[in-house]
Amino acid sequence: MKLQITSASGNILSADAFARITIMTEDGEVTVLPGHEPLLSAIRPGVLHTEYYVGHKVHTTEYATGGGILNIAPESCTIVADVIQDADHLTDLNYIESQKQEAEKMMKQYREENGAAIDPKRLIELEYELLKYTAMHKLGQRSHAENTTGARR
Repeated sequence: MKLQITSASGNILSADAFARITIMTEDGEVTVLPGHEPLLSAIRPGVLHTEYYVGHKVHTTEYATGGGILNIAPESCTIVADVIQDADHLTDLNYIESQKQEAEKMMKQYREENGAAIDPKRLIELEYELLKYTAMHKLGQRSHAENTTGARR
């Protein structure tokens, strides 16, 4: 089963075969194994974990994602994300934490200012921002800890 991961910035990962993919969807976290039944689902911001083959060796990568689409077909798994960052690019944890705190603040402020007149679409947009920076921070911290201790992903 082929794997294709893309974003607005271009192709992120292509593999002829994969062992496992774990991704956050609108219905919760999904683990995709080869032969998974067909599925089309919106993805939520979170951490995308992939195990794919290069030759006979399994490689593991993790990405922080924004929203997007997961499409599982009989012969392929395609993920199209609006935002996707691998752990190696999540080095400025202070900036990511400040963005996460700003998203939390905006969500709280929006709820306080709008009370019962909350626009669900706007609230979901704010929640996605918060989830995106939360995933980026979590993955960045994990990567930093692994690099500091010499552990391998």
